Amino acid sequence: MQEIFGKMVCESIEEVLHPSWSAILSIDMQNDLVDPEGLLVKSCGGAELMQELKLRVAGFLHEARELGITVIHARIVDLPSGQSDSPAYLRSKARMVNALSYAVDGTWGADFCDGCQPLKDEIVVTKHRGSAFIGTDLDQILRSNGIKTVVIVGEQTPGCVEATYRDAAYFDYYSVLVEDCVAARDPALHEASIMIQKSRGDVCLMDQVLSIWRGAAPSTYIPAQPEVSFGLTR
Repeated sequence: MQEIFGKMVCESIEEVLHPSWSAILSIDMQNDLVDPEGLLVKSCGGAELMQELKLRVAGFLHEARELGITVIHARIVDLPSGQSDSPAYLRSKARMVNALSYAVDGTWGADFCDGCQPLKDEIVVTKHRGSAFIGTDLDQILRSNGIKTVVIVGEQTPGCVEATYRDAAYFDYYSVLVEDCVAARDPALHEASIMIQKSRGDVCLMDQVLSIWRGAAPSTYIPAQPEVSFGLTR
């Protein structure tokens, strides 16, 4: 840690990724967006890339759980008949994916894909826009659980992944993008987004993140917590 303006700031990536305050946020690993039979995969392509991503994310989540890391899932959902879409958002969707409705609430397309489903008691955040912070209680959930670092994996690097990664920083979390656990249907857009994010924040490979977590000893280091007064008189 280093002190800046009287505040203790993580200096190394090992400090940023300490398991006592890190949580994985898995973005939109859902059938319509990842499965070969999913609406967006069939209409926009990238089936092989999405299948590779699914396997990597599933493996990463499995090992992280074994190490005791918190896992939170974000899913994007459309309400039926465009009830969750503004005119501006409909125009944006038509330009991005040439589809006005996908992952409709209550359908197979909105369900999590095989291998990336939440386990019992893992938190699921439902969103209607790209960033998992917009219009959701994600920020409150993270702060309530003492999370300082958000580790982001999932689909569409230049879209929902990047939007959430940026917002995590704007909401004052350390944010780490796992480069080989994010992907896009267009590899060129994926590479462009990764290049931009590397210039702005922490981007790591899966093996580096897992190695740090394997080597950490959570029981030997408990971050200081602020004192809380409940107005009781001794």
